[in-house]
Amino acid sequence: MPPFDLPRLRSSPYVAALEHHERIGSTSDRALELSRQDQLTLPLLILADQQTGGRGRGSNQWWAATGSLTFSLLIDAQHLGIAGENWPVLSLSTGLAVCEALEQIAPGGDFGVKWPNDVYCAGRKLGGILIESPSAARGRIVVGIGMNINNSLTDAPQEIQAAAVSLIDYLQRPLDMTGVLLHLLVALQTRWLELGLAGFAAQAGEFRRRCILDGRTLQVSSGPRLITGRCLGIDDGGSLILQTESGREEMASGSIVSME
Repeated sequence: MPPFDLPRLRSSPYVAALEHHERIGSTSDRALELSRQDQLTLPLLILADQQTGGRGRGSNQWWAATGSLTFSLLIDAQHLGIAGENWPVLSLSTGLAVCEALEQIAPGGDFGVKWPNDVYCAGRKLGGILIESPSAARGRIVVGIGMNINNSLTDAPQEIQAAAVSLIDYLQRPLDMTGVLLHLLVALQTRWLELGLAGFAAQAGEFRRRCILDGRTLQVSSGPRLITGRCLGIDDGGSLILQTESGREEMASGSIVSME
């Protein structure tokens, strides 16, 4: 049986166009390719049953076995009201929306966000988010999301089993992939429209409530700098606040190298 009910997805009011692939290198690469076309109906969902070359931030690769949920949304930031100054926090808004959708699917589940672009479950990574905007795309943004849903990690490499989790293993039951995706689409649209109207400050409190970093000692890479400090939280602008040996530091962007 195919993993997705495509007619059901196409009938969603949150998808204007859908392109489905049984197998593809990267849904985000495909979305970036399409983003350069003049005439596009957005939001466009690029969905794959299997993705063989998924990308994370920097040089990271996304391990995606059969049963994982891998898709990219090509959106028009101006249509959603998301001004350029809010693009850097789009990954935070997206992570929050993903958590909220998962909480509807699995009430009481232990879901959290790791600044700036990961979703966690029970202390291990459940999914990742990659935001990209090609310079020629005139305000179009590609939001790539990879989630471990029905792909049990029992056959994953040992290092992945130690750091990641899949919902089928966590809940001990398979999920309706189409239903999961539809929940995600609703939550994403809701939070993105709010981001456009009120900025990240309207979402910061809910993000902080789910943030798994508070109080932990982090190493954060930001450009050429590697900064170590204790996490004091996330401010209303989406910056990570660290208490370092030299004082308090606010980081608007970066990647977490390690956390203790």
